[in-house]
Amino acid sequence: MLRFIMITIICWFALQLGAKTMGQFGIGLDLNGKQSFSNATLGSDSDVKTGVSLYGEILTSGNVGPGALLYGLGLEYQVPRALKNLSPDEHKREFSFLPIYVTAKYVFLPISISPEVIVQAGYNLPITHKNYDTSDTNGMKVSGGFYWGMGAGIDIKPFVLQVMYKSIQSNFKWNDIDSENLTSTNTNSQLSIQLGIRL
Repeated sequence: MLRFIMITIICWFALQLGAKTMGQFGIGLDLNGKQSFSNATLGSDSDVKTGVSLYGEILTSGNVGPGALLYGLGLEYQVPRALKNLSPDEHKREFSFLPIYVTAKYVFLPISISPEVIVQAGYNLPITHKNYDTSDTNGMKVSGGFYWGMGAGIDIKPFVLQVMYKSIQSNFKWNDIDSENLTSTNTNSQLSIQLGIRL
């Protein structure tokens, strides 16, 4: 149901994009974050190493008050990154995410340097985490989940510097050694410093 709602919203935004469109593309440094697993019987938190992400957005604009509202669609690819402080006998657990989202940015002043606030919401496309599949997690399957982000930036035309807080969910299903079906929700949260160009 969540997947259907998010895809519907994204398609609606795509239809709203008018002829006056622009693109924003950039790279982000995802600072040390936190990854949390939770289900009915257990939960665990792990620190995440710093990673890199690439993003692209298609935006259109409209005047709202003294500033401008930019809105559109975005896609971000998070380059695989690893968990920190694993014990020596644990395998290397790397993972990546691919959220697709709608975004809205309010640019306060129509001048060459202006602050802005940013919100994002969307769906994290499933990426198989094969290296999470061990003898204790047989037949692991990964599906996507809700994505959201919020932050602030400064528009120094044509460059944009953003600081974003992002939360990304995935869902895991597997069988344990007793062939019991188990599920878990994974939430990855992090602070990201992004530098982009808006054309």
